[in-house]
Amino acid sequence: MQKKVKIAALGVLTALGACTGSTNPEEASLFDNIHNLNTGEYDRQIESNKARAQAILANNRAAESRISGLENQAASNSRTIASLRNDIAETKAVAQQARASSAGDTAAIQRVSVLEQQLRSVESEVKSGTASPSVAKAELRRIRSALLSI
Repeated sequence: MQKKVKIAALGVLTALGACTGSTNPEEASLFDNIHNLNTGEYDRQIESNKARAQAILANNRAAESRISGLENQAASNSRTIASLRNDIAETKAVAQQARASSAGDTAAIQRVSVLEQQLRSVESEVKSGTASPSVAKAELRRIRSALLSI
């Protein structure tokens, strides 16, 4: 009987010796897994992983929102640039008409030349990206109006 108790005790000690204390389900022994299940360790790990996943998803949604905003701003900028280029082309056409209609009038040709120089200056600022779109549009309207009054 005492021999059976010693063998049983030895078996329990061997089984306990197999416990590594690991909380990683892939590395933990059977007894570690039972211990981790009983203590709620695996439930805590699951909740922690869920919280990290939710944080990552929230971060991704925020990044997607920022990207969408930047894409919208880029599209708006492209439309503004296209509009400015169109206004410049229209103002150049008006300048050509004003120059043609002022063929013999030296003073009118000088005014057209001054306005064309102003137009080139606005165009240069638009091309370089240093012009405020609203200021450039206002200046183009002013130049076009002055050209039409020649």
